[in-house]
Amino acid sequence: MKCLLCDRKTPSRFLPLCPACSKKEEAREFARRLHPPVSGRRVEKCKLCSNECSGVALCGKPEYGKISYYEDPLPTNCCNAWFCNGSRLSGTNLAVFYYGCNFDCLFCQNWTHKFIEEAERVEIDELLRVVENDRVKCICHFGGSPEPQLPFAIRFSRKALEAREDLMICWEWNGAGNAILAMKAAELSYRSNGTVKFDLKAWNPNLHLLLTGRDNERVRRNFERIAERFPDIVSATTLLVPYYIDENEVAEIARFIADLDENIPYSLLVFHPDYKLSDLPITPLEQVKKCYNAARAHLNNVNIGNLNLLGHSF
Repeated sequence: MKCLLCDRKTPSRFLPLCPACSKKEEAREFARRLHPPVSGRRVEKCKLCSNECSGVALCGKPEYGKISYYEDPLPTNCCNAWFCNGSRLSGTNLAVFYYGCNFDCLFCQNWTHKFIEEAERVEIDELLRVVENDRVKCICHFGGSPEPQLPFAIRFSRKALEAREDLMICWEWNGAGNAILAMKAAELSYRSNGTVKFDLKAWNPNLHLLLTGRDNERVRRNFERIAERFPDIVSATTLLVPYYIDENEVAEIARFIADLDENIPYSLLVFHPDYKLSDLPITPLEQVKKCYNAARAHLNNVNIGNLNLLGHSF
């Protein structure tokens, strides 16, 4: 397939623009075609995330969650396991998977979250019975992303900490949630020695919109606020989408993080073909090396995640 702006070849059949043109202002029009409007329950005005939907929204209710959950033996396959204190504990992590997401990433690695109608309705008391057992050492909220169901997630986390002061509360999210709620969630992680992991998907706003269907301004602002107040709990990841998330994108993200604190952990994740970008390859080794060097030029703690996909050590 050829780029619809410059006639160069595109790496994926699904993406109409080449990596260079994806950063241009014209990419915003193509983004609107790639990402359909959300469908969900009727609302007058929802402010749980940066979408601020009116008419229809995916947001949840504080009384129950549309989730699945399971216990993972520690150390677990967490994006922060390379530095998190929880990875040195024995016991289990309660992984809470949230259906629904306020983003529409074309490369989503957990795209089954979109089957919201198949999700179980889980009450807080059911989850609290699980964390009563002291084998559970931490709770990780992920998905999808917890933003559309943050009132439920925060309420459950508070009750869990009331029952067990030794629990760690961690978040893996895109970071575009309601600013007040995001800070309340971060406070719970700070109190419990947990972590808040932002998925910084792209730096260029046009590229970010093309790949995710959403703007990244709220993501940046929430990252700044939480990092300024709780620098010891915040971390970031970036999925190295082949050819699109290159060393220039990573350098800008790393510079942004370093301006707040050059010791904030940053993990670059090797891409696995999935969802609508399943025709892309695993991130080429040369791209991984260039991105790693770009991040290391600004930050002290840089990691490469999903190394097993490269087939050899980095």
